[in-house]
Amino acid sequence: MKPKSLFVKTISTYGQSYLSCYEIRINFNDVVLSMNEKKSDHQTPFDLFQYKLRRLIESIIFRTAIAVLFIADLIIIIISIAQEDAQVLNVISLILSIIFMIDIALRILAQGGEFFQKKMEILDLVVMTLGLIVNIVILNIDSTKGKAAKIVILPRIFRVINLVRTIRIIRHREHFKTGSRHLVGQNKKRTIGNGFDLDLCCISDRIIAMSFPSKGTDAFFRNDIVDVGHYLDLTYGDHYRVYNLCSERYYDTVHFHNRVERILIDDHNVPRLSDTIRMADSVTEWFDANPKNVIAVHCKGGKGRTGTMISVALLKTNVCKTAQEALDLFAEGRTDLRHGKQYQGVETPSQTRYVHYYEKILHVYNHAMPPPKVLRLNTITVTAIAAVGNGDGSDLFFTVGSYDGSLGTFQLKQDNQLETNSCKCEHKRDEDKIIISDIRLSPVKGDVKVMFFSTNKNVPKNYDKCAFYFWFNTSFIENNSLLLKRDELDNPHKSKTWHIFRENFTVLLTFQDEE
Repeated sequence: MKPKSLFVKTISTYGQSYLSCYEIRINFNDVVLSMNEKKSDHQTPFDLFQYKLRRLIESIIFRTAIAVLFIADLIIIIISIAQEDAQVLNVISLILSIIFMIDIALRILAQGGEFFQKKMEILDLVVMTLGLIVNIVILNIDSTKGKAAKIVILPRIFRVINLVRTIRIIRHREHFKTGSRHLVGQNKKRTIGNGFDLDLCCISDRIIAMSFPSKGTDAFFRNDIVDVGHYLDLTYGDHYRVYNLCSERYYDTVHFHNRVERILIDDHNVPRLSDTIRMADSVTEWFDANPKNVIAVHCKGGKGRTGTMISVALLKTNVCKTAQEALDLFAEGRTDLRHGKQYQGVETPSQTRYVHYYEKILHVYNHAMPPPKVLRLNTITVTAIAAVGNGDGSDLFFTVGSYDGSLGTFQLKQDNQLETNSCKCEHKRDEDKIIISDIRLSPVKGDVKVMFFSTNKNVPKNYDKCAFYFWFNTSFIENNSLLLKRDELDNPHKSKTWHIFRENFTVLLTFQDEE
């Protein structure tokens, strides 16, 4: 993990030439409190306190509560303008003003000197201080207006002045945006400080993971592409390259000076095996070009696909020796245990399987594609079927395909309403399993995806809107069989599905060589 002193030095090295262009004030004398780093000697207990306080006051729940109070305050001010005697409302408004000042005080405590570098935060402080003073003046006038008729009109004047507090709605929008991003980002490590709050973190000295750089409505929930571009420019100058792994999303690469490579991977799915080699070669070439060069990798959430390909890069650059070591390093670097216990590593079994495939490519096949193997699928055996759907496989059908398209759809019972191929399904009740045979499928080669669907509404449908699915590559099939346990199947690996997919749930595929 990059030391904090090196992080600050990097900013100061490349930041100067970009300050005038982007007009972002960076205080190079202060240490950037980057949440992508583990707690170390550089982070004092007060740093940790500031971080936790900041996450609290910028959470969507806290911001929603403040917004509700703000709306209530606005309504009270409007009603009080129309009334001559509104002392009770004025007292309530004063209490709300004090709450808003406490909110600002907490933000100052959490942000430190950074608070006073933000013009809108300073404006918020000035407006709310003025509002508090006006509320105090109104209460004093209300208590003395019986003594002088000429000041009866003054409370209304001050209440109208108090409407200037509505300018806070601008800040509420920004705080809601931050809260929404934290909610979507969950407990992924973030980079916070010097005007930045990004779902972005360093996995190693030269590898960065982040969520999708967005614009428009999506930027309300995820990293703003302009902010990401500014941050990377200020921190790394011309020495970064971005990898976009989303097949479903794209953006104008000019934000990153066109230093973007795109590798198309579907959400919750695996890369083509050949693309793992292409990614590894690209990263190696970029790193070899200059020791200062770094890469920033993202998919949509910056976890599954990102973790898969970063693990590949960690193996190729010799940061990690084994696939499991690379997966663990990514998970450790991406998960912020100070904010939650949820695992933020690669958790889809097929993606994990492909990282292990790449380890073999690197160490066994000298970083070349393994010899192709053409196989014919003979049978599929599913065990522990009793709790799944109808309990006998009659509600199931499955598809076989690849990135090149569908190879076939197969039903496990005759149904003239479905335009699918039928295949034999033998239910062995005593052994609690079904055996699917007579699968009229063309021989398969390379990356293969099998998806099982259920017509039973009680069967959960998660990723890819199916009951369960899995990817494999035929080159790595040994002894013409592939046995996948529950934790090796996509969707059944999730604990929330275990009431359907029991612990001994497995899928066994058998093949025969195709000459």
